[in-house]
Amino acid sequence: MARDLSNHPQRPELVEQIVRALRSLDFLISDVQAVWASALKLTVPQWNILATIAEAHEQGGLPVKSVAEALRVYPSFIVNQSRPLEDRGFIKRNSSSSDKRVVYLSVTPKALKELSRLAESRDAATAAIKKEMGEAAVLHTLELLQQLERCFARCRLRLQVED
Repeated sequence: MARDLSNHPQRPELVEQIVRALRSLDFLISDVQAVWASALKLTVPQWNILATIAEAHEQGGLPVKSVAEALRVYPSFIVNQSRPLEDRGFIKRNSSSSDKRVVYLSVTPKALKELSRLAESRDAATAAIKKEMGEAAVLHTLELLQQLERCFARCRLRLQVED
């Protein structure tokens, strides 16, 4: 639901302000994730991998490639960072029965137990955001962020075409 801004002067600094705000938000989110990660003696990237895999617990896990796509990193990064998670008993690897090249990562009961220990803190953070902003504003912000993501994806494609 874009507004007609044809009568408004172009202000390129607005996009720069959005980028700065998103970078700042990324740092703040990482700080919060660091608290949860440290409670499990993990790094933030390992926490993000574990949280992503845990979200797919009901489906029996995710292929390494899907975890990498969700976190926007290379699959080799997921392989390397998931080894400590496996060593600590948080995840397990299973080869696909139909394609042995595909490896699925799934959470263990130990991981589910540890994550449930942190659920109250995670739920409190979510509730605080919803309370401060309101449900409608949270949904609207999500829509705007998704729209912004699509815009940046198109910009990236244009830049790749120009190369």
